[in-house]
Amino acid sequence: MYFDPKRGMQSAAANGMTRRSFLAGAALAGAGAAAAGLAGCAPGSSSAASGEGASASSSGGGVMNADAYFDKWSFEIPDEAIAEDDIAETVEAEIVVVGAGTGGLAVANSAAEEGADVVLISASSKPISRGGSNHAVYSKTMEALGIPRNDASWYEKELQANGARVDARKWYKYYNNSEQAMNWLIDIMEERGYTTGIEPFIPTLDNESGSIYYVPGAHGWYDDEHPGMGMNQALVVNELASRFEELSGTAIRYNNIARQLVRGDVPNGTEGRVSAVIAERPDGTYAKYVGTKAVVLATGDFSTNREMMAKYAPQAVKYIAEGEFDAETDYDKELFYGGLFPGDGQKMGLWVGAAWQKAWPCCPNGGGVKAGPMDGVLPFTGLTVNRNGKRYCNEYGMLGTLPFTTEMGCPGGVSYAIWDMNYAEQYPLDWINGSVPYGQPNTLTPEDVVASWEEGVSSGMYVKADTLEDLVKQLGLPDGTLENIQAYNADCEAGEDTQFHKYPELMIPVSKAPFYGAASDTSFFLTILGGLRTDENMRVCDEDDNPIEGLYNVGSMGGDMFYAQYTYMIPGFTYGSNLTLSYLTGKYIVENE
Repeated sequence: MYFDPKRGMQSAAANGMTRRSFLAGAALAGAGAAAAGLAGCAPGSSSAASGEGASASSSGGGVMNADAYFDKWSFEIPDEAIAEDDIAETVEAEIVVVGAGTGGLAVANSAAEEGADVVLISASSKPISRGGSNHAVYSKTMEALGIPRNDASWYEKELQANGARVDARKWYKYYNNSEQAMNWLIDIMEERGYTTGIEPFIPTLDNESGSIYYVPGAHGWYDDEHPGMGMNQALVVNELASRFEELSGTAIRYNNIARQLVRGDVPNGTEGRVSAVIAERPDGTYAKYVGTKAVVLATGDFSTNREMMAKYAPQAVKYIAEGEFDAETDYDKELFYGGLFPGDGQKMGLWVGAAWQKAWPCCPNGGGVKAGPMDGVLPFTGLTVNRNGKRYCNEYGMLGTLPFTTEMGCPGGVSYAIWDMNYAEQYPLDWINGSVPYGQPNTLTPEDVVASWEEGVSSGMYVKADTLEDLVKQLGLPDGTLENIQAYNADCEAGEDTQFHKYPELMIPVSKAPFYGAASDTSFFLTILGGLRTDENMRVCDEDDNPIEGLYNVGSMGGDMFYAQYTYMIPGFTYGSNLTLSYLTGKYIVENE
């Protein structure tokens, strides 16, 4: 039987596997998506609607050229300004927050508890969340568990992993303030009956090169009804939404889709202060929400905007199903892989003069499938080969989301993992259940691990064979693969990886039946990180890096926080930085606007 990797991946996703569902087989984690090469910023006229004359004269009848590159894309051209006569209601507050995810709710709560008059609107019909890991450098929970404060050197490594292209000011603002923000959220959640937990430490070998590390500090909340770590962010946003309504005395205005910003008293204006946002309501009418102090955008990503993806995240375009680009937006999407939102906030910001972030390309984050049986946060340390049956990397070097980048560099973007019973019995690190909070027993036995593999076989994720010959045949690999496996086994017996110099402790021979294999030829993600250029106070900036008065931007759309590839070596950093910077933004607006 030929193993179809695409079918296997699809069945695993359909079974609802998550990053923390280790016992159910391989998990879906990590930032999916870096492809083998980065294409140019703009496609030809067939997929990008440019400014006047672009497709005919500049693009030369569909041929991409330098002139077309500098033409405007259709998303950069403002919609016709919404007329004042079409506005059925005007609501005024000091602060208007747009978006009911973690970032928007943190801003709204932070400002409201200082006495600010806050209105929160959202295109969704409810609070929105994805995943559940919230990192902090330190917290009262970490102190109680005896977990030391994170050293700043780890964050410097992450800045390097991001190509030093991101805004270090925001990163260190997070480092200096995440304890305060996390303790704030801990108090809120524990007052409402939840227990704070820390995700378990991921076992790693000492690595002098520093290429593999894991920075503990991913917080989550649970109760008897919602046990486990890593996937309970819905609890957080639901409680923050309720708390905001209690503090403000006003209901969140759901099903309000923000369409245009008002700058200089003009919809889509490009000079003066941003003073309001105009939103479309379910009945087709418009409401204007005036923010006398600030308008804060927290509207999520742009992954279902075909042109924005082509321009700002070309490495991830192919992981969006074609139908997602053309489908009506579902603003209630939560844990969804492969396309979320159309970039409403990003477009509105560009129309009023905001600049795009400096880091390019934007960073995919959140999920994917890789060859190998371990939890998606952990490295697979067995044997990996490409479609030619040859090893292509140091398997231990593929921590977290990095396998997706590495795999996409293989011929045809296909990677294969091969392992056996030795892998369960001789693995030198602890096999763990990643959903159990730190401090509780979470060690898995080899029998537990093998049982998870068998579930993977049953779901179509893995193949299984009594001989290596049969395994290679099922995977559809060439005959020379056997010789390459034998060469790898010889290195294992000698205790030296002569190709990629993997640690001797991790050189486990593939020699004890039954044998297992898996293929990965795809990757996908939860969200695209990035958007409008922002300063360290999350004020939206223009091309000259000057803040646009009255306009702020938080959450996954915050600019220059991530670059190209999310590593997951600081687990929960997306939510953690989002929480901290959003919490601080609420305070900053109250004090400075």
